[in-house]
Amino acid sequence: MSNSNWDLLARVIPHTPRILLYGIPGTGKTYQANTLGLKKDQPTYAITLSADSTASELMGHYIATDDGGFVWLDGVGVKAWKEGARLVINEIDKAGIDVMTFLHALLDDPKFAKFTLPNKDKEEVRPAENFQVVATMNGEPADLSEALADRFPVQFEIDEVHPQALETLQKKLASVYQDQTDSAGFSIRKWKALQELMDAGVETVDAVKVVFKSDSYAVNEALGISND
Repeated sequence: MSNSNWDLLARVIPHTPRILLYGIPGTGKTYQANTLGLKKDQPTYAITLSADSTASELMGHYIATDDGGFVWLDGVGVKAWKEGARLVINEIDKAGIDVMTFLHALLDDPKFAKFTLPNKDKEEVRPAENFQVVATMNGEPADLSEALADRFPVQFEIDEVHPQALETLQKKLASVYQDQTDSAGFSIRKWKALQELMDAGVETVDAVKVVFKSDSYAVNEALGISND
């Protein structure tokens, strides 16, 4: 992914209500989803889906109060609707049937979308102006159901870490990271962890060992460190 593609994403993301960022892990998809191209004072909400996630996390549910009663608590999806916020849905391909059903409603065309909450007031909610969804996943859009993929007409592959992320690494580490990523797909998170350990005074060979484990030999070799 070239700098020009990052520039293109920066130009596109503020102006599309639905965008899917997909590609190899550790390239900063989640960070960009939460920060890139936000409108002025636009709030953000985020959720990371798993097989155990439920629709109530997005929609809302009742919680017990100290006086023995119950009060309705909006989920992150409904909050984002009401506030015109950006909702970041990480690992959207992990959505189960329960979550998927609510996502279909949540991601309807904003001009027509509405939902009646299962609270005592049967509150009807609609997405406010500027409501936006940025979803991320490590696989391919083809991994999503046809109905869900169709709700993301803009799909952007992230196959390289943002240049600003490399600026946090020493020049040598940044160079080796780029070479190793081309051949082995190491996440930028590992290289940041290596940098932090080295900055804290841990010997490079030991830092490499605890971060890269079975891949330590290749990393040491790339860094010019003896594996003896």
